[in-house]
Amino acid sequence: MSFNLIESVKEELSGDMTNRIAGILGESSTNVQQALQGIIPSVLTGILLKVEAGETQETLNLATDASRINIPYNLNSLSGGTGSPKGMDFLKIIFGEKTTGLAASVSGYAGISPQSASALMSITAPAVLGALGNHILGTNMNASGLLSFLNGQRKKILNAMPTSLFMEGILGVENLSVVAEKFSETPIPITKSRSSKTWIWLVVGLIAAGSAWYFFNMQTTAVKTSPVVKDTVQAVRDTVTTGTAPEIPVSVKLPDGTVLNAKKGGIEDQLISFFNDPAGKPSRRYPFNFDQLTFNGSTAVIANESMTQVQNVAFILKAYPKAKIKIGGFNEKGGDSAANRVLSESRATAVATALKESGAAKGQIISVEGFGSDFAKYAADAPDSLKEKDHRIAISVRAK
Repeated sequence: MSFNLIESVKEELSGDMTNRIAGILGESSTNVQQALQGIIPSVLTGILLKVEAGETQETLNLATDASRINIPYNLNSLSGGTGSPKGMDFLKIIFGEKTTGLAASVSGYAGISPQSASALMSITAPAVLGALGNHILGTNMNASGLLSFLNGQRKKILNAMPTSLFMEGILGVENLSVVAEKFSETPIPITKSRSSKTWIWLVVGLIAAGSAWYFFNMQTTAVKTSPVVKDTVQAVRDTVTTGTAPEIPVSVKLPDGTVLNAKKGGIEDQLISFFNDPAGKPSRRYPFNFDQLTFNGSTAVIANESMTQVQNVAFILKAYPKAKIKIGGFNEKGGDSAANRVLSESRATAVATALKESGAAKGQIISVEGFGSDFAKYAADAPDSLKEKDHRIAISVRAK
């Protein structure tokens, strides 16, 4: 049976190991496992790009160095969310200044804190590199052999990337599964010459062109998504909404020429009206509620069908560059109040991250805050149809 790099790493970081990590970080085992499902292929994809950029020997040396590290001893470094210093060194070699952006993406994707995401990445990176290094040493692999091996693993790696983990800030593309389908048949050139760098930039250029076409069409086509119909009460309560917006479509041209198609009375319509109204004054209130936003189960992972509205709001912020906002997460009454607060903040953070990755300027989002059930209007024993109105992600405009 051929060696499977991803499965080898998962075996190192699964079962009891995941539970131990979750306990140290103070996160749920389910969320840690979900984070690993995003981090492992992300690190491997970073390795692929280093090799494709011509840094084959450097990558081989990095992997064999990591193979000498005993992963479990690094777990002690997770206390306090600081992470493994050596692991962070590996991450910075692979991702450079984009390491922080990856941690933010993982945090939003898995519903864990950014500190936990960073710490978890710091032990996953040497685990990934170590598994690769062990295989290199065990097969006496040289740089040319490493190129061939990674070419054979590439499709598995890219297809393992969760579609809802947005990697635009890391790789310049939104959905890696699409990239895997389009480019996995193109072999990595077995050379360490200038041509390999030319090849990868040509691919990146093609991806960028495709992404530009995609986003242009996103701006000029009507919104076709609607809230997902769910079968269970829990799933309905996980839908972030303050009521169904009217189904009347509205088409608005933004100051920068972008045309948005949304729903009359929805958050897009409300924000544009506010920014265009001279009498509208910024305040500390959170009156602008996302009405087409859902999450996967009880996590902070934004559902794919909700990204249209998130991107619309990002386009609005981009069109009004002086706008500054805060994002608040709110939950219903009942259950563990501390857990409600953490979840509401994680979801607000996920939305903030998605807005930035969709084009909103970093400085436009001042902060996020999870209020939990502090401002819930309805009692814990109220009907679900009322309590779900307290489940929301909202915007407070602080400057316009």
